[in-house]
This record gives sequence, structure tokens and C-alpha cells, in this order.
Amino acid sequence: MEFCQRDRCVHTISMTKPERRKQRGSTILEFALVAPFLIVSLFAVAGLGISLGRYIQALQVCRDTAHMYADGVDFTQAGNQNLLVLMAQGSNMTATGGNGVIILSRISTVFQADCDAAGIVSCNNLGLAVFVQRVVIGNASLHTSAFGTPNAALADAQGNISPSVYLQNTDSSVRTSGFSALLTAAGDPQNQGDAAWVVELYFSYPDMAFLGTAQPGGVYTRFIY
Repeated sequence: MEFCQRDRCVHTISMTKPERRKQRGSTILEFALVAPFLIVSLFAVAGLGISLGRYIQALQVCRDTAHMYADGVDFTQAGNQNLLVLMAQGSNMTATGGNGVIILSRISTVFQADCDAAGIVSCNNLGLAVFVQRVVIGNASLHTSAFGTPNAALADAQGNISPSVYLQNTDSSVRTSGFSALLTAAGDPQNQGDAAWVVELYFSYPDMAFLGTAQPGGVYTRFIY
């Protein structure tokens, strides 16, 4: 349509009903193209939020356990183990199984003074970082320690390994793997008489295996005091 006033003309276009229907069809097509990306992004954001929340929980449980362990809490006692299970509520971990495991290790470096004090002449582990205690709570088959696993036969009912064993035993499982290098890299090597309380935690989250992922999600963290 055209409207003229004096020397100026204005052209207008009227939109018919078929043209409006065509515009609505284009909008649906555009939404169909964008929707898959929006849905995937929504799942990704939700998964990231869930993972972050669970990582914070694992970090908190591991840190609190390490504090208590370093302060002398005996986690071979059923009551203290049940306390950890309560702290890990939501991970489906039990004291002897489930979807979580907490590995507690006390580690010391063997010095000549230690061998002399024990009256041991042949000090096979001199200069090495060794396990003095190992306690495992939860599903022991779920995850292993990053520093090695001492032979269970070397420890007593409380997980303690006697000096006569960790000073001279030739069983290599009593020796840690990579622990001394870790402390050296951190600029904090052990001195004679020092002990390190190490807590490693792993929570498995089977429900995180969504969107076709092959393996269930999991969180590993550790604290050393």
C-alpha cells in the first residue's frame, strides 16, 4: 500500500495470514536446531553441580578424619568407625563395605638412631619411609592407597606394625612408594622421630555414570599431617 502526502510517499506492507504461519514455522525450526545444545548444556551444568557438591563432601570428611587421626583417635574401634560412616552420609559407605573407602596410614622414616634404640644391627629399611600403621574402613576392594599396601600379616589387630618388623623386615610391602619423594618435593622431609598421619578417601558414585559414560564417577582426595 502507498500513502502520499504532499511530496512524500510512505510505503507499507501488510502481512497476510499465510505469511504469519510461515513465520511461526521458522521459529519452530530454529528452536529444534537449538534445543539439543540447550538440553546437553543443562545436563552438563547439573552434572558439574552434583560433582562439585560431592567433591566438597569428600574433602570435608577426609580433612576431619585426618585431624582426628593425628590427634590420636583410634579408628579400629567400632564407635569411631560408625562416626566416619555418619560423616559420609549420602555416599552409601559402611564400616566394612559400600561405595566408599577411607585408608589411614601412619608413616615414619627409619634412621640409624631408631635401629640403635631397638638393638637392631641389620637395619634393612634404613633411610626408607615405612608403614607403622594401616587401618582401612569401608570397601577395601574399591580403591588402594597411592603409597602402597603393607601385608596384612605384618600388622596386629589395631593395624600397628612393630619396630622389629618395619626396621628390618625384608618384605617390601612395608616400604612406602613415592612418599619420601612427595615430602621432599614439598620441602618438608621427615626428621628422626617424625611421623606422618595420612588419610586417603575414595567415594564411588554409580549414579554419575550417565549420558553413556562407561565408568561410574568417583572422588579421590587425601590429607597428610
